[in-house]
Amino acid sequence: MGTEDSTETRERKLISVEVSQLLGRFDHKVDFPADRDFVILHGPNGVGKTKLLELIAATFSIDVYMISETPFRSVSFIFSDGCILSVERLGQEALPGLGEEEANTDSFIMRLLEPGRGEITWDASDSPPQTDPAALSRMLNQADIPVRRLASGRWRDLTDGETLSTREVLGRYREYLPNRFLSTRPEGFPEEISNLLGEIRVHLIETQRLINVTYPSGSRAGREPERRQPTVVEFSQDFSRRLDDALAQNSRVSQGLDRSFPRRLLSDTELAPEITEDAIRDRYSKQSEMRQRLTQISVLDASGELPLPDRPLEPWEKRVLWTYLDDTEQKLSTFQSLLDRVALLREIVNSRFLYKELVLDRDGFKVVTAAGKEIKASQLSSGEQHELVLTYDLLFNAHRNSLVLIDEPEISLHVAWQKEFLNDIVRIAAINSSRFIVATHSPQIINKYWSQTVGLEPGYENETLWA
Repeated sequence: MGTEDSTETRERKLISVEVSQLLGRFDHKVDFPADRDFVILHGPNGVGKTKLLELIAATFSIDVYMISETPFRSVSFIFSDGCILSVERLGQEALPGLGEEEANTDSFIMRLLEPGRGEITWDASDSPPQTDPAALSRMLNQADIPVRRLASGRWRDLTDGETLSTREVLGRYREYLPNRFLSTRPEGFPEEISNLLGEIRVHLIETQRLINVTYPSGSRAGREPERRQPTVVEFSQDFSRRLDDALAQNSRVSQGLDRSFPRRLLSDTELAPEITEDAIRDRYSKQSEMRQRLTQISVLDASGELPLPDRPLEPWEKRVLWTYLDDTEQKLSTFQSLLDRVALLREIVNSRFLYKELVLDRDGFKVVTAAGKEIKASQLSSGEQHELVLTYDLLFNAHRNSLVLIDEPEISLHVAWQKEFLNDIVRIAAINSSRFIVATHSPQIINKYWSQTVGLEPGYENETLWA
């Protein structure tokens, strides 16, 4: 019984999103059947495709500030097990941007309805951010942000003299602060809602993908950021770190197995029935193939590898080799997930590139031209960088079983590349078991998948505000 319950929880999926008065005007419903890997949103500019993705991401990450800043009346999330999570504003005046005398934008209620259980509610206006004022004061000072604490939960912005709440400070200067000040669970937040949202990791891929802007500690608020790094460079460095982590894990596994190898070899004196010569040669061949793949990313040097002798193996040789193959399988398995992603990344990207090839190794990304010249990944065209950055993000940064939100994947991509995008998504979903909500203007992106689209219509009959 317990196993069935835990399996059901792990397989819980988002199957519908319904939002009312998005941007103060639009009502949208997006059905996302549990057996589908992706759903496609399309519609004219201004109907809120991007805002809907941002609202989904803000809700699942419990980003109270972003929820508060998004103009909408209510939103409901329906899950495959019958659970319904809703977020509802307390008054029309709570929609941000509706006047100079803006009401409390934190005034919204989150409700969870679970089958067979009562309703669980959380009122955002009753729960201040879970931020230690003293720690926040120190961080604001270190980042040279022009605010001064007045009292508990109240701050003065020295640039304009305005009095701000803690949440308004976090919102106004959020890009200058570490994530630990922005993503903490609010005080008093119900554990049941937190657990539900935590089961589905959400990864938002926004339209601005090629430049990563960083605001180092010590930069003054209002000043241009001191570092603008191409995302392709950041991801190259990220891959190098991931490879180092995999090597470190492999080293730990290898050391443990090597220490126990003599004991295990000497204790297993019988030749088990499954240890046949054919089985040994088959396993050895498959492991050799994997070693060759690892040489391509500079993890192993297979030049010294010796083939098995071209003669029948002695019983003692079979027993030694079988133990060796067991250990090698465990050692190589530390790289399996990484290799699967590398293989698909290179296959997708290199099928798009003309007269050049993407190579990955311990130094990160390398691009080699047909003439054998190595160029920097940052020297690729904008379209090539978009293809590389988007594919890497999907394969390496989206967690397993996550919900990935992609805004306008067609940016800078050739029409032929756009037509292949959703085919690539299907292959990526097979590796990391993710599901995708894709917002697009491009019929080429949709291609043959019109049956999996949801049109977000203007709905002028619901016109109220934001004209």
